[in-house]
Amino acid sequence: MRIGEVSRRSGVSPRSLRYYEQLGLIASERESNGYRRYDQVAVERAIVIHMLFGMDFPREIVTSVLACTGDAPAEAHDALYAQLDRVRADLGERIETLVATRSRIDEFLAERASSAAA
Repeated sequence: MRIGEVSRRSGVSPRSLRYYEQLGLIASERESNGYRRYDQVAVERAIVIHMLFGMDFPREIVTSVLACTGDAPAEAHDALYAQLDRVRADLGERIETLVATRSRIDEFLAERASSAAA
C-alpha cells in the first residue's frame, strides 16, 4: 500500500511516516515510479511508534520496544526492561515535582480567594 493508505489506516501523517522511515523504524520498498510501498506491518508499527512518541518516549526506547516484537531474544527484553526502569524513575520524579507545584498553586489560589472575600 502507498503512504496515503498507511496514513489513513494508522492515523499517522505522511510526514511522520517518512520521518519514521528516515529513523529506520519502519520500512518501505520503492516502486519503479519512486513511490513508497508499505506492507500491513508498517501500519501496525506506525501506530505503536506514534503512540510512544506521543508519550514523549525517546527514540532509543521506541527502537527497543519495536525490537521486542515477534521472536525477540531475551537480551532485547532485558535492554528494554532496564530502559523502562529508568523512564519509570524519571516519571516518578516528574510526578513529585508536579504534585508539589500544584500544591503551591492551590495555596496561592486559596490565599487570593480569602483576600478577595475579605
